[in-house]
Order: sequence, then C-alpha cells, then structure tokens
Amino acid sequence: MNQKRIRFYFNLMGKIESKRNNFSKALEYFEKAIALLPHQHKMYSEDQHALFFEPLAAVLYKKGNFKKAQEQYEKIISLTTGRLFFGDIYAKAFYNLGKIYQQKGWKGKAIDSYKKFIDLWKNCDPLLKPLVDDARKRVKELEGKI
Repeated sequence: MNQKRIRFYFNLMGKIESKRNNFSKALEYFEKAIALLPHQHKMYSEDQHALFFEPLAAVLYKKGNFKKAQEQYEKIISLTTGRLFFGDIYAKAFYNLGKIYQQKGWKGKAIDSYKKFIDLWKNCDPLLKPLVDDARKRVKELEGKI
C-alpha cells in the first residue's frame, strides 16, 4: 500500500551488506532508504530518521570518510522527536562524533562530545559500561590527565 515503506527493506539490505564488509553496496542501499524517508517535521507518531542515519554513518566511518560520517552523526544529534524514541542512537552519536573530532585534532569539540555521551549514559546498563569507560579514558587523555 505504501511504497515508501520499502525504505525498511533497503535499510536492512544495507546492514546485511555492511556485515559482509561490502561497504559500497551498503552505501547504495542506505542512500535509497534515506531518499524515501518522510519529512522529519511532519506529525508522525515516531520519528525514525535515526534508524536510517546511524548505519549510514557507521559505514562511512568504517570506510574512512570521516567528513560524511560526521555529517550523519550531526544529523542524528539535531533530531528533535527522534531522540525520544531512539535515545541510544542519539547518545552514541556523541561518542562517535567525539572519536571523529579527536581524529581531526579538535580537542575541545571531542571532549564536549564525550562528556555529553558520558552524561547521557552514566547510568547505563552494565553491558554498555565499557563504552562509557572508554569515553572517560579518552577525555582524560585529551585533557592531559593520563
């Protein structure tokens, strides 16, 4: 009925190709999926943009295209309603932006991103704690405390 729902198929296929390390094909699928997203500011019960931006950003990061990965992660943190439904993706975007900023040598921005991530996930599930610990370690390194 709704032909734009094929975006979920394209997103899934992109994730499959990403797991196979076929990043070029994954990017094709993610771009097709994102092209079919409804406008973010319409009144939808659930803004799903983060579900589509995050895997694209992850593949771009793996390919070493940090500029485009940064753009996608910045889109995630700019979402309004999407952060309510997909807070985990929203929080991890700050961690990944911290890594990108750190690679670019942008110490201040990296520290700010890591601290935002730590603040959002300070009471996380114990299984996710290693990521928070890594962010804390990175902040200490950037501040010259290690």
